[in-house]
Amino acid sequence: MTTAPHEPIYASVAKPWLKYYDPKFFDQTPPECSAFEYVCRQNKTHLTETAITYYGRKITYADLIVNVKKTAAAFRAIGMKKGDIATVVSVMTPEVIYAFYAADMIGASLNLVDPRYSAEGIHEYITEVDSHLLICLNVVYDRCQQAAKRTNVERVLVVSPADSLPLHLAVGYKLSTPDKNRYSSNVIRWKDFIAAGEGKDTGAEPYDPDHTCVVVHTGGTTGSPKGVMLTDVDFNSIAQQFGAYEKLFRRGQKLMNIMPPFIAYGYACGVHLPLVLGLTVIIIPNLDPAKLGALIWKYKPEHMFGVPAHYQQMASSLLLKNKDLSFIRNYAAGGDAITVGAEQSVNDFLAAHGVEYGLAKGYGMTEVSSAATAASGLANKVGSVGIPLVNTLVSVFEPGTDTELPIGERGELCISGPAIMKGYYGKPAETAALLRHHSDGRVWAHTGDVGYMDEDGFVFLDSRIKRLIIRHDGFKVFPSMIENVISRHPAVQQCSVVGCTDKDHVQGRLPFVYVVLNPAADHKKRQIVRELQQICKEELPEYVQPVAYKFISEMPLTPVGKIDYRKLEEEISPRDY
Repeated sequence: MTTAPHEPIYASVAKPWLKYYDPKFFDQTPPECSAFEYVCRQNKTHLTETAITYYGRKITYADLIVNVKKTAAAFRAIGMKKGDIATVVSVMTPEVIYAFYAADMIGASLNLVDPRYSAEGIHEYITEVDSHLLICLNVVYDRCQQAAKRTNVERVLVVSPADSLPLHLAVGYKLSTPDKNRYSSNVIRWKDFIAAGEGKDTGAEPYDPDHTCVVVHTGGTTGSPKGVMLTDVDFNSIAQQFGAYEKLFRRGQKLMNIMPPFIAYGYACGVHLPLVLGLTVIIIPNLDPAKLGALIWKYKPEHMFGVPAHYQQMASSLLLKNKDLSFIRNYAAGGDAITVGAEQSVNDFLAAHGVEYGLAKGYGMTEVSSAATAASGLANKVGSVGIPLVNTLVSVFEPGTDTELPIGERGELCISGPAIMKGYYGKPAETAALLRHHSDGRVWAHTGDVGYMDEDGFVFLDSRIKRLIIRHDGFKVFPSMIENVISRHPAVQQCSVVGCTDKDHVQGRLPFVYVVLNPAADHKKRQIVRELQQICKEELPEYVQPVAYKFISEMPLTPVGKIDYRKLEEEISPRDY
């Protein structure tokens, strides 16, 4: 007797992940209001509660709303209007948060730029959006002044990290870090800026669902810099969907924001999401990873959004070694993949310190406003990046096509939902290449990532398509396959697999492994290489075997904390293998 073959099951139809959500969230649509109005609505009966903590200074929701309206009035006083785009070069401070919501109120936008960029890089971003207003941190004023030359910038608004500090800390900061800048005549300091707005209009522009809140810069799937336009709908839908995790997020809890403002993850998950849900945002403007353990113990935040490297740092913190961390509810890793071994090490650390749930993980991209999936609370599987957010679709397609593959098959991960970007600023062709109208009538974002979904709706990420290592014989090697095996070795603290040139063939690449060892194992490198070779031989196919191993003291990181794979590839020498 033969059994009939199973009919293929497609994620976009079956949506198996919905079993993890309360049905009351299934059909919700983003509120028809600005991001600022959403925060106001959600907290109108909780105005005395703390919205933001900045080095001990507590800013209530009432304070936040008043300061945003003052900032909106001040923007109008210097001539900023609906449709204008101001460029912001800063770390996260309360003023940058006020500016975000104030620009949103008056129908303007912020162009967010990493303050570590060169003057030339900042100049390019200013001219791309034709900013007439530049907002910058005083410590990067010199570079910004250079960057603003030969642009249409008319005013420079300078923010100091001391502007919102408690008085005693502000005095100490100014004594230890005196401002020695020689400012041009077009510069206005934050406090003078706010004062100049007194008596000006604080009313909001009518809600426009097409309004761009921010332009965030990303390399996207092609590596060329692009400005991603994100709207009120994008920000509001992310916050609204995380509200479906009502057993994890409760009003009055704290979220420690360690991510910068110039990435979507920093604003969408680190600021807007917690404020909509009534949490207190603890601002850490410039994180020193070595002090992460001390910050966690000092503030005891229930929530944190970071990258995998942050949690490995947490797990190795001597300060937290014997501490009760049961206050932790949802510490989430996004922005980069985490190996199974590293995830298990963090989970072991959390469990040993009284934490109820393992490491939460998420997956997304700037073009979908940061997050499309989440693995939080009990809806979690080691090795996965979670299930789609409640109003978001994630499925797998034949790369570059609109042919959906059945659940369980590998292909290109694509995302459809309310948080998809408006488009790339000034780049319609690149927008059309990423956002594609499929035959099902939906718009899908083609991520450039390879992965699959299991029968429960959990997404597993194999690799960026651009990180895929293709051998001379056409066999494809996913770096994550090797990393997940090697990371389980007890001596391996971190590992990363990149492609190197195949010396024996005119084309093709081979897998090359970088390893960061636990300090105690540093003297046993030869033995460890033999052990790694053996476990790879036992657990991986022949064509996936690494060609060489190289030990380094630490992984190079990009400005937002991801492993810098390109730098690792560049540092491979012919003598290494």
